[in-house]
Amino acid sequence: MRGATTAEGLPLWPLRLMAASLLVVVAGYGVIAFGGEAEVRPGLVTTGLLLLPAVAVLPGLWRGHYKTMVWAALFALFYLLVASTDAWAAAANRGWHLLIAVAATVAFLAAWWHSIQRRRTLKGRARRRHADTQSPLNAQPTSNAEDS
Repeated sequence: MRGATTAEGLPLWPLRLMAASLLVVVAGYGVIAFGGEAEVRPGLVTTGLLLLPAVAVLPGLWRGHYKTMVWAALFALFYLLVASTDAWAAAANRGWHLLIAVAATVAFLAAWWHSIQRRRTLKGRARRRHADTQSPLNAQPTSNAEDS
């Protein structure tokens, strides 16, 4: 699994890191819902609805699908927003919310790195493809000694 790559030939580890980070988010909210120290904790339905996006994107992330990674990055920003707000509001569970915020930040940064690498790879391929289609017969000279 060390050399696993996506369909574009990029390393799969950023997507797996995103999946692991979202699992930390799920576990953190599970601990808060079932064993949190705050007087007011989210109910089972609220926690389920909160965690549904994270659980839904895990299989696609594990397989290396790019569109799933984009959605997971958006969900990571959502979890960062919710966790930072809850960390401010519920002092009793602040440590868990900060852990969730850090995991969401790691997931987003992994997505950002993967997107940058994907863009560079695809641009490089497009440049090479364009250079391969340019034949010497169709290429225009860069300078003409006769015009001088």
